[in-house]
Amino acid sequence: MMHPTELTDLAALYASVFVHCWDSYAVQQSDGSYRRMHEPLSLQHLAAHLTGHITLGTYLLTADNTCRFAVFDDDQPGGLVRLAHLAAELEHRESVQTLLEMSRRAGHLWVHLAKPTPADQVRAWLLPYALQLGCELYPKQDQLLSGPGSLIRLPLGIHRQTGRWYPFLSIDPAISQLVPVGSTQQACFQWVAQSLSRVDVPDHIRLQPVLPEQVKIPVETVFVPPGHGAIRAWCQSQDIRQVIGHYVALDHRGLGSCPFQGHHRRGDRRPSFQVFGGRDPHWYCYTWRRAGNLFDFFCEYYGLSVQEAWIRLQEGRLA
Repeated sequence: MMHPTELTDLAALYASVFVHCWDSYAVQQSDGSYRRMHEPLSLQHLAAHLTGHITLGTYLLTADNTCRFAVFDDDQPGGLVRLAHLAAELEHRESVQTLLEMSRRAGHLWVHLAKPTPADQVRAWLLPYALQLGCELYPKQDQLLSGPGSLIRLPLGIHRQTGRWYPFLSIDPAISQLVPVGSTQQACFQWVAQSLSRVDVPDHIRLQPVLPEQVKIPVETVFVPPGHGAIRAWCQSQDIRQVIGHYVALDHRGLGSCPFQGHHRRGDRRPSFQVFGGRDPHWYCYTWRRAGNLFDFFCEYYGLSVQEAWIRLQEGRLA
């Protein structure tokens, strides 16, 4: 058994790698869901996570809308292999070293940043890779509009639904297969600490000028006079599949995994969300059994009231 002082030191080192937000955290429940704790995270909490007494989730964004890491999350069959290929692509094209972690359904791929970085820059850089792969990218938001933002399970803890912990992986060149980097949680983290590489967002992304009125997604700026039918007219002026396709990986039919997972069973990532163009552009979730237009999508995605979204639309900043 590890001495309390050694455990605290390990928790501090672990925090330096996997924690950016200290204001609040979440505790995983027995069904795999999370309960947000409205209190600061402590090293004692992290020590309890590493010893299996609790399992924690961490929020990626802080109040200044920065993050210290991004995570690709692929829950579909074959996801680990796809993430391994993505890791190789990022190393080849961007000289980025990543950390591949097994998860309950497939895997996570971690990209660690050299310093706190605005989330919109990180997403502008990495989101195209996620869309190409058909997986999720955390953080999911460019900025916090309401609530704490996206949450990711902290590595090497006991998953409360399966009772297992999941290792980090590397490719064994002798057999050309993914293998755990260690047989214990401590051994895995020691490997992580030795292998960790932090990167900066590329200059062509970081130095790209952003004007206050610049829209972050391909939404055409259209003047929306107040009055009956204004929102519908704005929705009709947009390419709904192109716009939503920057938030959800869609196939050629406009089908993808629903981004509104609060209305699904925990871990359900089956493609149940479809976007339709034509004369009646709208989206529909077959699991949730709810449809909406592009305006409704932004209200749900960013947690905005209709009034808040309307004000942002009039100001040309609904993204």
